[in-house]
Amino acid sequence: MKPLPFFAAVLLCLLLGACAAKPAPPLTRQVLALADDAKALQAFGELALRHRDSYHRLRPYLNPQQDASEQALDQQRRAMHADVALIQQGLAQYLQGLGQLARQDRLAYTSEINSAGVALRAWPGTGIADREVTAYTILLRLLARMRGEQAQRQTLGQALRDGNAAMQTLVSALTTLLRLYDKAGDNERDIVLGLLEMDIAFADTPSQRLLAVLAKTVQQSKTDEYRLYGLRHTLAQRQLAALASEHARLAALEELP
Repeated sequence: MKPLPFFAAVLLCLLLGACAAKPAPPLTRQVLALADDAKALQAFGELALRHRDSYHRLRPYLNPQQDASEQALDQQRRAMHADVALIQQGLAQYLQGLGQLARQDRLAYTSEINSAGVALRAWPGTGIADREVTAYTILLRLLARMRGEQAQRQTLGQALRDGNAAMQTLVSALTTLLRLYDKAGDNERDIVLGLLEMDIAFADTPSQRLLAVLAKTVQQSKTDEYRLYGLRHTLAQRQLAALASEHARLAALEELP
């Protein structure tokens, strides 16, 4: 038997490689795209950290009475942020789990998720109430089911369907928190810009002209900063809505395996 010509052999190898590297089904690719799209949760995390650190930005602009009030709020914000971070991390791990199911990889979790249990606390009036605590617990149980050898028997479609209600509840909680952050940002803006406006108005003597110029520069910088973060809050809300909508759409697909 004669050996294949060189170009024929190359063509045969390419054809065999193409057959071996079978592309993922379209629906699986959509789940992978959902799992890999972390923009919404990343943006939320940055804005949550900014809200947590509000007091340090406000402190130079506060009078003694305001400072005492803001110190109390600072303690509450920092305590609440620990639970907010758990929700954000739980959602990120859930999306990671969906991606690993789609790739048929073994699931891995951070030590924080492994030890989180049902440690989430309710914060009435913020978007984290008993309903959200329950949804978080459901999501953790689903993550536990998706681990190790059980993941090989867990269908991707079933994971999406089982996790959708908890996913929607927790994303809604993050959206409510973003509105809270936006309102707190407006309050911070009013305090800072109000004080700067007053300083500028009373800096009317020749010896205070440099102070007035500096205050106007800071005022413009702060005005731009608060406008930017207002836009970021709006964008993050839209990104979270798109994430929840796409998850719900995929969970509703009957033909998803």
